[in-house]
Amino acid sequence: MSAARSRASGRSPEGEAVVIERPTAGTPHQGKVLVVVTPHVDDMPIFAAGTVAKLLSEGYQGYFIRTSNDEADSIGLTVGETVAANERDARTVARVLGLSGVFDLNERNHRMDASSKLELRARLIFLFRLLRADTVFSYDPWVHDEENPDHYVTAQAVEAACWMAGNHLDYPEHFAAGLVPHGVTEKYYFARRRHAVNRAVDISGTLHLKLDAICACRTQMAHMVNGLRAYLQARGLRMADLEGGEEAAIRVYAEGVHVERAATVGATHGLAYAEEFHWIGPDTPAPLEPDPLATFIARRAEPAS
Repeated sequence: MSAARSRASGRSPEGEAVVIERPTAGTPHQGKVLVVVTPHVDDMPIFAAGTVAKLLSEGYQGYFIRTSNDEADSIGLTVGETVAANERDARTVARVLGLSGVFDLNERNHRMDASSKLELRARLIFLFRLLRADTVFSYDPWVHDEENPDHYVTAQAVEAACWMAGNHLDYPEHFAAGLVPHGVTEKYYFARRRHAVNRAVDISGTLHLKLDAICACRTQMAHMVNGLRAYLQARGLRMADLEGGEEAAIRVYAEGVHVERAATVGATHGLAYAEEFHWIGPDTPAPLEPDPLATFIARRAEPAS
């Protein structure tokens, strides 16, 4: 365990000990690549931007893959205008966080359960090999009660692509183009609902970037603010802070909802601000414990010279 990670005294709802991941001085991750794969532009800023910014500051190079075209999330725009606006917002988020590039796969928003899952997985395998991804952020493919098909279709494709990208017999034509097998060895999964949390990341030092990234999702955040205004109006309520200009209202909403959520999560783990994940790494135990392969190696292997 690195100096940046320590055991928390608390446990996840599933009873698993939660590891606290803290900021590390210097660039211990120099040369490593992280890839964020989400269907919508606001998913990563809301759930993982603080951690992504932390890892980038520690040496990672990062990329953003957005699987949907976000055509169904705006207020006062046509479908075409919505697609273009969210595409611009995705690039603004990347600039705010310091990501090196954005790939838009442009599947139909809210209709990804009708998309070819095989094609989506194949495209992700290609990109994981091209970018030589070490670490991936995405929705948790194992979470329950997720009603958005874009979320669970993307998550399932990511899960399969992470290991298939390392197989030399899956899409061998990639190798003629100069790629090589490259499986993803570390995953940070997040979810909107209760899920198997085993890692909390201290984002106190990158909270400002998380907030800026959320606010950069201007098209979708304006939609959320408008929805809250309508909710309040229907109940005879108002929030004066939401009645100013759009930019100011978005920031008030982001601070009041998403920064407050990071504070609540942080308090659970004795931190000022935190994000939670179902983390899977190269040393995560196999489904069978003890792992029979690891046991076989430990008992039989010996130095080659």
